[in-house]
Amino acid sequence: MKKLSLIVPMYNEEEMIPLFFEKINEVLSQIKNYTKEIVCVNDGSKDKTLELLKKYKKENNKIHIVSFSRNFGHEAAVAAGFSRALGDVMIVMDADLQDPPEVIFDLLKKYEEGYKIVNAKRVDRKSDSFLKRTTAEMYYKLIYKMSGKIKVPENVGNYRLMDREVVDKINALPEKNRVFRVLVPFAGYKTATVEFVRAPRPKGESHYNYKSMFKLAGDSIVSSSVAPLKWPLKWSLGIGFLTCLALFIDLILYICHRCN
Repeated sequence: MKKLSLIVPMYNEEEMIPLFFEKINEVLSQIKNYTKEIVCVNDGSKDKTLELLKKYKKENNKIHIVSFSRNFGHEAAVAAGFSRALGDVMIVMDADLQDPPEVIFDLLKKYEEGYKIVNAKRVDRKSDSFLKRTTAEMYYKLIYKMSGKIKVPENVGNYRLMDREVVDKINALPEKNRVFRVLVPFAGYKTATVEFVRAPRPKGESHYNYKSMFKLAGDSIVSSSVAPLKWPLKWSLGIGFLTCLALFIDLILYICHRCN
C-alpha cells in the first residue's frame, strides 16, 4: 500500500491539539487503502504544544515530531515536514481545523484519478474581516501580474495534496525563503482543484497576523519574479541619466553665459 503523510505545522496550539487529533483520527480511520503517518512540526511554540505532542506520540506510533528551537514561521515548518515525511503522497494542513479534514477524501479521490497536485481552494472569504479580504485580494492580484508564466491559484493556501515526485522536486530547489503557494505551481505537474468552505476556528486565536502576511507577500514576489531584483538597476540607470542630463544643461548654460 502507498503511504499517506499529513504534515501539520503547529505554533502555540495547545488548545487545539486534543480536538485536532480526535478529528483527524476519525477521518484517517476511514481511509483503508493507505498506511499513514502524521508529521507534526512544532514551530517554536511557547505553550504546552510540544508537551502535548509527546503525550499523543506515546499513544500513537503514527505521530512523528519535528521541533524547532524557536519560531521560524509557517513556510519553514512546512519545509521541515517535507524533509521528514516518508509518504508516497503528502497533504499539508493546519491544526486549527479551519481546513476541514473531511476534504482529504476529495483530495485523495483526485489523486487516484492521476493528478500529481490537488489544490484545496476556498470558495469564498465571507468569514474574513473586510481588511483581510481586501489585502488577500490585493496579494493575489499582485502575484498574478508579477509571476509571469507561474499562475498562482487564488484562495489556495498550503492545504493541498502532492505526490512524492513533486515534493522531491520542490525539496531540490535552492530557495531559502520558501513560499509553497508559488513553488508548487512552479513545479508544473498535472493539477486538479477541490473546493471547500473554510470552517470557523473552534478554539484559540489565529497566529497569522498582518506582519506575517506582509512577509509572505514580500517573499512571494521575490520567489515568483526576478523583476524586483532589476528595480535597483533601473533606478540607478534612471538617476544616472538625469544626473548626466543636468550636468549637460549646466554646461550649455555656462557656455551661453561666457559667450554673452
